[in-house]
Amino acid sequence: MKVWILYDTQFGNGKKLAEAFKEHFPTEYEVKTGDVKDISPSSVAQDKPDVLILGGAIRMFRGAPKSKKWVKNLNSELKNLNYKVKYAGAYLTHGLATDKIQGHGKRFLKKLQKASMIENTHSELLTAQVEEQEGPIKKEEIQKAQKYMQDFINWLK
Repeated sequence: MKVWILYDTQFGNGKKLAEAFKEHFPTEYEVKTGDVKDISPSSVAQDKPDVLILGGAIRMFRGAPKSKKWVKNLNSELKNLNYKVKYAGAYLTHGLATDKIQGHGKRFLKKLQKASMIENTHSELLTAQVEEQEGPIKKEEIQKAQKYMQDFINWLK
């Protein structure tokens, strides 16, 4: 299975989670990571992944606009190729209290669910709080991320 894990990061926290997620996949998965600012939706669509995990960052009370725009463009590219991604999941990094970002998280997950070229979206969204604006991710959030990835990989099976 081909997997793409993408993220939007300013201070490297989204990238750290993506790299940690990559390590959880069994060796039979071909896993690639990249920043939505550097990896075009067209190149991911042409790679025809089976799995997409999309990360976003909440900054200044804005809910992951770069990642939302990226998935919209990916959906268009996939339509052009007449190819559907089988599975998708999502995560957000943020500096707010976790209960304050639930609305952002639901809207972000819904963006993936509404993409017509994604067949199945994991019902859970991971949120990972950072200690300060620039990070690092809180220790308890890393443990939560590890559990999320195990649940996600089990869901793929």
